[in-house]
Amino acid sequence: MFGNAVLNDKHWDVKPLLQLSSLITNGNTPAGGSENYVSTGVMFLRSQNIWRKTIDLKDIVFIDQKTHENLKRSNLQNKDILITKTGRINTENSSLGRAAIFYGKNGSANINGHVYLVRIKGTVLPEFVLEVLTSKEYRDYIRKVCVGGIDKRQINLEHVEQFPIILPPIDLQNQFVSFIKKIDKSKFLAY
Repeated sequence: MFGNAVLNDKHWDVKPLLQLSSLITNGNTPAGGSENYVSTGVMFLRSQNIWRKTIDLKDIVFIDQKTHENLKRSNLQNKDILITKTGRINTENSSLGRAAIFYGKNGSANINGHVYLVRIKGTVLPEFVLEVLTSKEYRDYIRKVCVGGIDKRQINLEHVEQFPIILPPIDLQNQFVSFIKKIDKSKFLAY
């Protein structure tokens, strides 16, 4: 519907993700790492929880309220986009650059230092941005701009801020998101 989101073969307006966001930041891992985890409390999402378009809570850990408040900058809000910062690039399920939307109560979760938080302004739909970021073309783009060793790489904050995002009109974004939701729902019903 929108062509190649990286090549922009349909000539949409394009803006860097920074201009479409009110906040782009990475999380922080509190001093002591896993020693801060508690049996119940505030969800603390790590890169292994972020998959393509999905947040997997099977291996979720928790932090206490005080630690959560100390990490205020990375408190999640409903519809924040989460992008993994590091990972191997030579596998199909590479953890580098995976993205998902957090659907939850504001302030009910936080992220560690291997995850970026992107809070979208009202000028573009977070669900549309997620579709762009999780496309095959974008995955290839991320692999080109990342830095690091032969196998394990990282996306820098500046990379994320400069991610080019195509901007079709909002009514087309709404149609597209509605279509994607119907497809996802039909996949779910097929099982």
